[in-house]
Amino acid sequence: MKNKQRAMGILVLSIMILVLIAIPLKNYTARLIYKVNNYLPNNLYVDTLSLGGKTIDQAKKELDHLVRLNLNKTISVLYTSDNGQNQSNNFTREQLGFNVDKTPIINHINAMMNKDTSILKRLINYRNIEKHGLEMDLSFNIHYDTYLKALEVFDSSKLKPPVDAKYSVSKGTIQMIQEENGYAFDKEGLYQYLLANKNLETVNLKVKYVKPAITIAQLETQGIKELVSSFTTKFDAGNVPRASNIKLAASIIEGTILPPGGTFSFNEVVGKRTIEKGFREAGVYINGKVDTGIGGGICQVSTTLYNAVLLSDLEVLERSNHSLTVPYVPLSRDAAVSWGSQDLKFNNNTQNYIYIHSITNGGSITFELYSTKTNKRVELISTTLSRNKAPIQYIDDIAAFIGKEKVVDKGHDGYQSQLVKIVYVDEKKISSEVVSRDKYLPETKIVKRGIRIPDVYLDFEDEI
Repeated sequence: MKNKQRAMGILVLSIMILVLIAIPLKNYTARLIYKVNNYLPNNLYVDTLSLGGKTIDQAKKELDHLVRLNLNKTISVLYTSDNGQNQSNNFTREQLGFNVDKTPIINHINAMMNKDTSILKRLINYRNIEKHGLEMDLSFNIHYDTYLKALEVFDSSKLKPPVDAKYSVSKGTIQMIQEENGYAFDKEGLYQYLLANKNLETVNLKVKYVKPAITIAQLETQGIKELVSSFTTKFDAGNVPRASNIKLAASIIEGTILPPGGTFSFNEVVGKRTIEKGFREAGVYINGKVDTGIGGGICQVSTTLYNAVLLSDLEVLERSNHSLTVPYVPLSRDAAVSWGSQDLKFNNNTQNYIYIHSITNGGSITFELYSTKTNKRVELISTTLSRNKAPIQYIDDIAAFIGKEKVVDKGHDGYQSQLVKIVYVDEKKISSEVVSRDKYLPETKIVKRGIRIPDVYLDFEDEI
């Protein structure tokens, strides 16, 4: 009986002890779960920022503040020239294009607090962070265009640029001029260095060698060795606007290099003729009439080039004759151009490159084509097929006496003509073709004729 009472006492005592232990344990567990659900674990850092014990909202605010502090940090960029002069500019990281991707950190924090994950798993992870710690780093990137824009301030320190190898022409002879290496700021190198080292306060902007894009070795493979054709036309240097347009268009074409199989377009190379580009108003043909327009005169440029092209036996893809005859070439050897409608196009149908050289000297324009000579010779024959005399329009002139006439506009005769190209190889005729048949409109000749009747004075003798 006594043993039974003793056993019952031990049982009651054990239950009481378990109750006393369970109540605080339950309270502790509840507090722990509350902490895990609402506060980040201790020993959690982003760089030097402690996020332990903070809510998600507090952590995000602290993180934003940390990002702002980092972007406002100053980096001094220093360039030292060869003569020892220093140029230093201070930038905030933000000015240099630095930006921070907070997404990985935010995602990690959200994952810690994700209540869809089992509480046991979160408890284990929570305890592990508090015991061993967790450090996360801000992830920096640099926006390249913003970075380059900031460093433009150094461009005022002029560095010698590379010089491409090029051709030079003198008195019908072409030669090659050696390329030269240059220098440039190594902005790409500094960019990569900044990406790899985020805590820099001072960096050096270095200079690197820059090789030219075109070398003399490249030119030597192009086959541009000698003069293969040339053609010259004359113009009135006293007509200043027209002469200016001719010189400007020729200067734009100067130095054009056409590769084998390449196509030259006059309109593409010269571009739209505008006052902003320097073209002036001068005489033009419009719908069979003489008028004025911006760029008047450049048809003489296209015509001169066209004849040099024909003499090189290049393939002409597009060409138009003028509505009226022109005085500087024979019939059917002109090439009219007009922005948006008429163009001069030709193809380099040879195996070598072609260099186009223009010369405007006084009242003449010349185009010279340089490449590798062949044993080919071209003859051009212009033939008049028919002629249509200019009609005459008379205008009465009351100020002039009957029988007096004055030509106001001499007009133009109309023609039909053709151009034949004959090609010789080793002075042996190998081909003959009609290049074009053209029609030129007549322009009315205008004549003023007098209609005034002369006064008549008669003297009479008095008869007595």
